[in-house]
Amino acid sequence: MERRRLNTLVGLAMVGVGALQTGVYALQSEWTPAALGVLYAVVGVAYLWVHVYTAGQ
Repeated sequence: MERRRLNTLVGLAMVGVGALQTGVYALQSEWTPAALGVLYAVVGVAYLWVHVYTAGQ
């Protein structure tokens, strides 16, 4: 159970950092780093899907 909680925390942190990066750079009209933030958030969602959702089934 503890491992699943850690994986959830890591995945949520990845999504949060990606969303924060996207917002900050989009406000400054820096589109390349903003797109990389979106990519990082998508990788975080994929991490959550693989390590938390499907591992629990």
